[in-house]
Amino acid sequence: MSAEYGAINTQDEETPLVSREVETQETCKQKCQRIFHSHRVHIITGWFLVIALTAALTVGAHFAFFRDNTPVDTTPEDVQMQCVSERSWFVSLMLSIFLGPLGVDRFYLGYIFLGILKLITAGLGGIWWTIDVVLIALNVLNDHPNGCHLR
Repeated sequence: MSAEYGAINTQDEETPLVSREVETQETCKQKCQRIFHSHRVHIITGWFLVIALTAALTVGAHFAFFRDNTPVDTTPEDVQMQCVSERSWFVSLMLSIFLGPLGVDRFYLGYIFLGILKLITAGLGGIWWTIDVVLIALNVLNDHPNGCHLR
């Protein structure tokens, strides 16, 4: 390189804006890992928002559509005659949380067809699983043969 006045610099001192190297093709797995790594906070926040929104809509719909406005006199005889299932609420909640995408919670509650459908669709990609967790946690979902509340 010449240090003379008026000499033309033939080498570019800056790096080029466009890389001239041939990039390797990344696999689908590598692309998913790269996207998840760079956006994991947004993905996790999105899932929490979906769960919170589902819970809020479920509670709101339950109180809006299924609220009975007639006053009910509850005597001890009425309480004993209420239909209470032999299936446990806690067991169904744990099955729904851990094995929900496989439909095990629906099989446990007696909804065989819905359990098979949930198994085939993997809980509709997590949407049906999230809704079932909220419904069971609020004890809105009854058992199938008798329609009784879970104990």
